Amino acid sequence: MKNSKFIFIMGCISFTALNGCTPSEKNAEHSSSSKKASEQQIEQQFKLWKAQQDPRLLADYYQFMSQYLKHPPSLMELTTTRNYMPEHCYSKRFAIPPKAYWKNVVSSLQLVEKLNRNGYFKTYTISAIYRAPELNHCVGGAGKSKHLNNYAVDFHILSPKETIEIDREMLVKKMCLFWKVEGKNYKMGLGVYGNNRYHIDTQGYRTWGKDHKSKSSPCLKSE
Repeated sequence: MKNSKFIFIMGCISFTALNGCTPSEKNAEHSSSSKKASEQQIEQQFKLWKAQQDPRLLADYYQFMSQYLKHPPSLMELTTTRNYMPEHCYSKRFAIPPKAYWKNVVSSLQLVEKLNRNGYFKTYTISAIYRAPELNHCVGGAGKSKHLNNYAVDFHILSPKETIEIDREMLVKKMCLFWKVEGKNYKMGLGVYGNNRYHIDTQGYRTWGKDHKSKSSPCLKSE
């Protein structure tokens, strides 16, 4: 019996040694690889879309946004919705908002910059700003979504790492504290979606969670 147990243990060790990582590590590696492939696919789609647009309009939009921000997002971040969506909606994920909407998102982007500058998070990437009506319909978005008028910013905080739950929880507490203390002054809408994903707009003091309802927001839960 002891010999069998020893053989079993050694077999497990050999399996791990030969494969270089545990099953859980393999899953994490696969997830990271899939995410990278998805990002590369979106980048390629963006390049194809960009090549079909008026270069002067693209330049004007980027220059307009840049004058209000110390660290303006890339043109891809400004024009691309990278949130999850069905595959048949992919072609609708790129859009330049109407000129009348350009300035709408400035205060929201400035607020994200302020949080970054004040150390709430070090690095982030924007996953959605303007959402064209065609895309909103395709993904079943809310009819009064702030993204439709270019008021909102969805972003993904890249640190702390998503795998460290205690760091994620600490970040949520910091974001909620800012919303409670300063949110009214900014008319700040804060969506907390989990996994370091957030929504910010400046169209009314409110908060919500994963199901887009206020009751699910961690900011409203009693300490």
